[in-house]
This record gives sequence, C-alpha cells and structure tokens, in this order.
Amino acid sequence: MVDDLIIGMAGSGGDGIVSAGESLIGAAAAEGYFAILTKSFGSQIRGGESSCRLRVSARPVLNPGGTLNVAVVLNWEDFLRFGGELPVGTGTVVIYETKTGVEPAQIPLGGTIPEVVLAVPMEAMAMTAAGTLQAKNNVVLGLLAGWFGLARESILKGIRKKFARKGEAVLQGNERAFAAGLDYAEQHPLGDARHLSPPVPAAGRKLLTDGNEMCGAAALFAGCKFFGGYPITPASEIMQYLGREIWKYGGSLLQAEDEIAGIGAAIGASFAGLKAMTATSGPGLSLKTEMLGLASVAELPLVCVNVQRGGPSTGMPTKPEQADLFAAAFSAHGDTVRPVLAPISVADMFGVTVEAFNIAEQYQTPVLVLSDQEIAQRKEIVDPVDTSNFKLVDRLRPNAQELENYVRFRFTESGISPLSHPGMKGGNYLAAGIEHNELGAPTANGEIHARMNDKRLKKMDPLKRRRDLFVFKGDPDATIGLISWGSVAGAALEALHLARAEGLKVRLLVPKLLYPVAEEVYGEFFAPLQRCLVVEQSHQGQLYHIIRMWVPVPPHYEMLAKSGANPIAPEEVLGRIRTMARG
Repeated sequence: MVDDLIIGMAGSGGDGIVSAGESLIGAAAAEGYFAILTKSFGSQIRGGESSCRLRVSARPVLNPGGTLNVAVVLNWEDFLRFGGELPVGTGTVVIYETKTGVEPAQIPLGGTIPEVVLAVPMEAMAMTAAGTLQAKNNVVLGLLAGWFGLARESILKGIRKKFARKGEAVLQGNERAFAAGLDYAEQHPLGDARHLSPPVPAAGRKLLTDGNEMCGAAALFAGCKFFGGYPITPASEIMQYLGREIWKYGGSLLQAEDEIAGIGAAIGASFAGLKAMTATSGPGLSLKTEMLGLASVAELPLVCVNVQRGGPSTGMPTKPEQADLFAAAFSAHGDTVRPVLAPISVADMFGVTVEAFNIAEQYQTPVLVLSDQEIAQRKEIVDPVDTSNFKLVDRLRPNAQELENYVRFRFTESGISPLSHPGMKGGNYLAAGIEHNELGAPTANGEIHARMNDKRLKKMDPLKRRRDLFVFKGDPDATIGLISWGSVAGAALEALHLARAEGLKVRLLVPKLLYPVAEEVYGEFFAPLQRCLVVEQSHQGQLYHIIRMWVPVPPHYEMLAKSGANPIAPEEVLGRIRTMARG
C-alpha cells in the first residue's frame, strides 16, 4: 500500500475531467483523507483542453506534489499541452484511451518510459454501459477506484447524489459506467501494492472548499459590508460567493461596469464608514491603481484582493503565477506604501483576509492581498475554521471632544488620525485626491506635503515588526536558508521536511507580509546563514529582488524562479538544498 497518491487527468473540454476530479476529492473527504485538487484549463471560452491534478493522502498534504503516480489520458494532444503541469516519470502508471490509436510502446512522452502503460477502451465502455460518451468520466472513476483502492463506496454515493434528479435511466447508466470501470480493473489487476492506505480515523468534520470561497467567508466574518467589483478570471468566484451571501449579513454588492467603477464604489463605501472590499486579477489591478492612490492619500481603509494569473496583459488567465508583486508594491504613484499580504494555502486564505481587513482599518490604508489561481481555485480538505482565534479591528473614530473641532488629518504620534463618516455630528471634512493640510483643505505647500508623506509612511512602521505575519520552520542554527511565499510555500515546506529527513540542517522563512519589507525580521533570519534560496513562481524572482533592496543578504543568495504554468516540485527544491549543502 501507499500513503500518498498523485493523479493527473487531461482531456478536451466536455470530457468531464474536472468533474471526475471533484467527485474524487469529495469522496476522499467523506472517507477522511487529506487532499488537494488543482484544476487547469485552456484559455478558450468554449472547448479546448482541461486537466486536474489530485493528491490524496492518509496524512496532511502541503502542495499538489511532483511527478504523477497515475496519469489518465483521454486525448494525447490535450495531455501534452499541459507540459510540466502533469509530469510523467518512470514510476508512473499511464492509463490512456485505446481509441487514440497509439501503441503502448509508442506513447508520445519524449523518451520517458513509464512503469505501467494501459490502453483502455473507456469511450466504448461508456457507450455500452450508458449509451453516451458523457459517462466516460465515471468509467475513469471506476478504474481508479478498482486499481488504487480509492473510496469506492463514497464515489458511488456521489454519483447517485449527482444524477438522482436527472431521472432513473440517466442514474442507472452512470452507475453501470462506474461498475464497468471497476470490473475492468478487477479483470486486469495491478496488485494491492498500489492501493492507497486507509485514512487515520478523522477527529471531527472536515471542510472541502477553495481559496476564493474562503476569502469571501473571511470577508463576511471580518465585517465587510460592501463589495464593488467586476468579473475577471480567476477572481470572479469571490464576487459570486459574496453575491449569494453578503445580503444575509446586512451588506450589499455592486457588479460595476468596469474595474475602476468597482473600486471607486468600494472607496465610497469606506468613506461612508463601512468595511469595504474589491477583487481582481493582474490587468484589473493596473486599472485600479489610480483609485488605490486616492484611498492612500485620503487615508481610507480598503481591501483589494488580486488573484494572480500568468501575465502580462491577458497572458494566461487560467494559470497561476506570482508575478504581480512588483505591481502590488511599486505601482503606486507618489511616495506611497501599501501593505501587501499573501496566503500560503486555502485554509490560510481565511486568516490572511481577516488580517487584511484588520490592517486596513487600523492603519487607514488600502491593503493588497496577493492570492493566485492555484490557491483561489484549487479544492482542499481542511479543518473547520475556529473563529475564536481571530480578533477583529475597527477604525479609530473621533470622540465627542475631538468632534468639537474636528481635524481629520491631525498629526499624531502614531500617524493615525481619528476617522469620521458622513452623518457623524461635527465630523464633516473634505476627502479628495489632492494633497491637503490637517483639515483636508487643498495645499501645494512643499513643507506640508513632506509632513503628510511622513505621516502616511511612518504609521506603517509597527506593521514591519509583526513576527506573527511570518512562518518560521526548521533549525535555528542552520547555515542554509529557504524563503518562499504564496502557493509555492507548500513545496518549500515539504522540501524542508525531506531535507531534514536526510539529516540536512535548513531553516525556512515564509513571509505573509511581503511589503513593506520587514528589515529586522529578515536580518535576524539571515544572521547565521551562509547560503539562502528564494523559491517563487515568477520569471524575474520578484521577492528575491525586493528583499535585497532593503536587507543585506547572505554571501550565497540564490533564487529558484519559474514562469507561471511551470510548477516547482518539492524534489526540485530538495535538489537545490543538496547542492547548497555540498557547497
């Protein structure tokens, strides 16, 4: 038996590949397994290739894993389009559609010879069992359940639940397709050695969710009462979730005519005294930049979630990338610092979103959250959120004495001034994008401008000293260090475990606060290091460069950086650690 199984499947749009993956992870959750499901699509509106990658384990999983244990190919042309996203190795079991006409010895994998290659007539089995090709994904589920011991009863329950409302004939046809896959696996056994180990008895219920839904749920918990946005892949599900739910909590939502109007409405809601949010992806962040400057100079709280995708421009809207960090940190005009946060998993998306609202309210500033397509749209089995662990922060409001002669932008020791809202007696003030004095009146005075810049920047200083916004793992006295962020941090965490199992001393830093740069935190982390590797999915290695702009780095400071849609596997990071250890 094995306690970790990585399955990759690919086919054309309409083949039901993603649906099969969702059925598998749902069944895995019901059985008590841990799992991560990532989905990938071509950027076509209709048709095109689609794939999913499921990692199921009897123990917690940190990332989608590396080389596939099982590859399911309905169409070779579509499968090969995913390249490194679905890597096949010498230990992979390859299951492919017989109708493709490729002989097992001639499969087009660029010289890789998998351990087992199985040509299976999945389409013919679907037609015989159900009379429709649409049932072939259930044939696939039967094959996987039979060959790898995957949650047979829970898959069947899921099929019955899914098709119960479509009529008895449709339900029975899909049940027969699943049974056909099981029978085929039984008649062509691979052996129990490939079966997935049973899960450890679960302690309580689990959640099956994705990062976009976690973000929406966290926003509601944090007290968000207004969302203004515009649909854009892969962030649209945040708006869709809030569109269903925010009304139940006394909030409202505006799907605006464009990205600029969406953030403009959110800023207006914040000015009116509400916790407000918008969400977008790379091109939309560019459009929102001017309005983010307005929120900065008017010192208004705002949360802007940017679900990163491959860029620039339209780029690769259905693929993950971590290449919007420069845009998040530096696209502000003027001397402006906007906090930038990043979650490291679906579960972490909840806490980071809540923290974004807290920081926005406390420091009266726009806060950017850098999610990415993988975290946003991948499914994870996670523990239920214990909301008692979170403290909520509200903006500083003026008291009665301060309202007698209200000075909105009063210079204070902390740099934070009490913030009123329309309707608050005595709290009227001018909020505009032009530079202003303490009262909010426009000014072109250079001395006042310098003081206002100082006010807006120095209020962020305490944020840079918050060590709870960083994850520290590994050996404190190690001379080899790893830094990673966002969804790729899971690969670095697993590489750390693998390295320590080999007796290698390594320490890992995962920043959830990416900007402003926490010089003291990085300085302490770097102090014992001789070598350090920054792991991220951007072609330029954007965090690698931002850190060295502010902090003295170790003598051997390197990066492992890749463009989007080129996954970084734990084994690849481990290889670099071994090289650094030899050096």
